[in-house]
Amino acid sequence: MALDIRSYDPAADLAAVDRIWREVGWLEKDDPIEPLGVFLGGSNVEVGLLDDQPECAVVWTPGSLRYQDTDLGLCAVTAVTTSRIGRKQGFATTMTARALRAGAGAGAAVAALGMFDQGFYDRVGFGSGPYELMVNLDPASLDVGHVPYRRPERLAVGDHAEMHRAFVRRHRHHGSVVLDPPSIMEAECQWASDGFGLGYRDDDGRLTHFFFASAKGEHGPYRIHVLAYEEPGQLLELLRLVHELGDQVTTVRLAEPAEIQLQDLVKTPIRRRTQTESSPHATGAEALAFYQYRILDLPACVAARRWSGPQVRFNLDLGDPAVAVLERDGDNAWPGAAGRFVVTIGSTSSAEPGTDPSLETVTASVNAFTRAWLGVRRPSSVSITDDLQASPALLAALDEALALPTPHPGLDF
Repeated sequence: MALDIRSYDPAADLAAVDRIWREVGWLEKDDPIEPLGVFLGGSNVEVGLLDDQPECAVVWTPGSLRYQDTDLGLCAVTAVTTSRIGRKQGFATTMTARALRAGAGAGAAVAALGMFDQGFYDRVGFGSGPYELMVNLDPASLDVGHVPYRRPERLAVGDHAEMHRAFVRRHRHHGSVVLDPPSIMEAECQWASDGFGLGYRDDDGRLTHFFFASAKGEHGPYRIHVLAYEEPGQLLELLRLVHELGDQVTTVRLAEPAEIQLQDLVKTPIRRRTQTESSPHATGAEALAFYQYRILDLPACVAARRWSGPQVRFNLDLGDPAVAVLERDGDNAWPGAAGRFVVTIGSTSSAEPGTDPSLETVTASVNAFTRAWLGVRRPSSVSITDDLQASPALLAALDEALALPTPHPGLDF
């Protein structure tokens, strides 16, 4: 039986989606409903119905992902939630595949999401990203005394549009993500418990670098949710600002910025980790891969790779499990990324439909090939644990041709 799925109606469905989010624990008893309405209002949302009531909601948001120095259109699946009675009906899998189809139709070349656990989204073609480091540190331990201190400006939820513009302009590294709607920044700031922002402007009054954080009690831990800067010196100035919080705050938690190793700026990090072990203010870093990615438009993604070394050419036999999910739903209008291609990686790269019998072949799922293409792991490493096969010689050539910086989104979604 076909699932009952339709577009989200804010007037009719907000209360039901709020109920779903509370049932899955994304919102708690005293959390207001308003930020959820803001978040949903800036995105594309479908709801799955049982007895005419929404019991599943899937949200995707347009944006961009930086690949080397190219911005690729992004479909960010920012929420997949199913109620207590809506599970095991096929809603989450089918509606996520529908979001991918819609994102591809809107011009997205790649998709990304934050997973609740590894395995579920593999069935629609996602492959896991690299480890992200979440760092707990004593702000007083930051060794940034060489950075001059300036009094910052206070930022609040009402400044979300300006913060979003600064975030879009921020220094972009390989794998960094931007979500287009300013309402996403507004909702993020509203959800931050006792949230506050601090930042700096240039001589023309333009916001150039800032962070937005949540506070907890007198001593923390504080949690930095958003961090943006246009050049490395501004990152150091923000870290000097974090350091000054150490007069009162014992612990600050943040994602390690992609450009640096935070431990380089922490005094006696191993000693402090030992001293605070088992404490509510324990310092150190936690590594976990909780983002996943998948290619939607193979030619666009391959074309973004520019490689100055020797050209590598091969046949690619690519499978995409999302296609079967949509066919089970009675929808075969989207071909996904599956197919046979002749791929060239060089100063100009391409993926063209067809097969060249003179070339070796890579056989892969879109899940695994995405990981190799994005630089999550070397192709030879992906071939050990994931669905990617090629000759040792071809894998060695691809290891060089797809040697990239580790991709990090720089945004929690």
